[in-house]
Parts: sequence; structure tokens; C-alpha cells
Amino acid sequence: MARARHRQYIRKVRADLGMEPAWPPASHRRLGDVGVFRKGHFERKGTLESLYGIGFAPRPIPHNRASYHSDSTGNVQVHLDTGLGVDAGPVAADGSVLLEFARARSVLFHATGCRTEEIEGIETVESRMLDLHRAGGWPDDQVVITEVTHAAFTTVLMSRRRRDRIALRAAADPGVTGLDMLAASGGLQWAGGSTAGIQLLSEGDLTPLYRVRGVIPHWFKEAEAGFLGGTKDEDAVEKWVVDEVSSESFEDEDFEEDDFEDEDEEEDADGA
Repeated sequence: MARARHRQYIRKVRADLGMEPAWPPASHRRLGDVGVFRKGHFERKGTLESLYGIGFAPRPIPHNRASYHSDSTGNVQVHLDTGLGVDAGPVAADGSVLLEFARARSVLFHATGCRTEEIEGIETVESRMLDLHRAGGWPDDQVVITEVTHAAFTTVLMSRRRRDRIALRAAADPGVTGLDMLAASGGLQWAGGSTAGIQLLSEGDLTPLYRVRGVIPHWFKEAEAGFLGGTKDEDAVEKWVVDEVSSESFEDEDFEEDDFEDEDEEEDADGA
């Protein structure tokens, strides 16, 4: 079920952090990018400027920096500076990190040195979006990126099977300890254990998280512009403007975590 890998990544990081994770994780997002979602992928169509002549400026960014961490609601255990072995093979040495994944397709996401960039004067942009929507020039399923999180370093790992174990070590900064090991400035190296389904190790200068705004229609009041959340409000029209991944509504293409566990059991039986 490799086709579901990106859906799992988006769903889990979004549930933990409340922002859209970029897919692929190394892709870049920019303020003012306009597009639609296709199965969770943001498909860029242009920009506010190129499509509608709407100019904007970034809002001044404070010097504050933050870190964002997601572990699939506790399904990824991080052991720091441990001597635990990996598959009875390599041993995690001092200064290394050992990751244990409780379930298949569990996701570890860690980004450090993060700053969030926003559009200045968003009320003007939203007003133009509504005018365009009323005139038929802004489709229901169209969105615009209005917040982008820039990260100094980003690490993403997804397990292939439950009980996978992966050891990492800093490539050029062995003095780094704690969760900062997951975003070491000198980069990370795979040091043993399982092969990850998705692997991005301490990649620099990415935009791993973003938020979008669109036009939200209602039955009994005028449409409004705003963030597209994961839950329909009570008077929203039946047709929702976010795709099934972003709205966390998987409908007829839904799948359960247990599907992956069953696959693992079959693989274990075949290998026995």
C-alpha cells in the first residue's frame, strides 16, 4: 500500500501540529502560491500576483525561533544516548539516537530553528478572494498559502513495519545531545537498523509546514474566507472545499491502521 504513504504522513503530522505538511517533505512552499489539493498534494496553479494581480507584502517576522515535533501520537519512542542494540546488530553509541516505531507507517517529524512568515494585510486579500468568488473567478476548491514555516533543519522518518528500530548519529557534530540530535547542523547518518519508508535527515532551509486559506460556503449566510480546518461546521454546505487528506475525511478510499498491521503479520508468516 505504498500509494497510502503520503496520506499517512500528511494525516499524522497535520493531526499533531495543526498545519499542512509539505509533500514531498523537501518541496518548497511560498506565500501567495495559489492552487488546489489533489489527494493531499498541493498543486500550484500560480500566485496571487500572476493570476489576479493581487500584490502583498510579508508581515515582519519576530526573531523568535521554535521547534516542532510530531511522533504519531506517541507511536515513536526516542531513546537518547542509549546502548540499546538494533536488530541484535549495531549498537547505538554515546551521542546517538535510537528510534522505535510501534506501528507500521508511524511518522517522526522534527524541525528546528523555525520561523513563520505571514501575509501582511490579510483582510485585504480575503476581501479580494470573496469578490472573485462571487464573480465566479475563484473556484470553490482553490486555496492560497498565507502562512509558511521556514525551518533551519528538518528530519522526517516513516517506518515500514511495526517494531522497526532505526539508529542515527550526528555526522559532523557528535557533541549535540537530546532531541537536537534529530536536527544536527552537521547532518545525520543512518547508523543501523531498519530501512525507513520515508527518510529525510537533517535537511536544511526547507518549508516543511504551511497553512492555506480558501472560501468557505454556507447554507444560510454568505461565504467567508478563512483557514480551511479539518471539521465541517454545522451549516456548511455538503460540498467541502478541502480534499479528503486535508479535511481528514477519507470516505470511500478510507483505510485503517490495522490494514498495515495485517500486512506485517502476513510478511512475518511468509518469512517464518
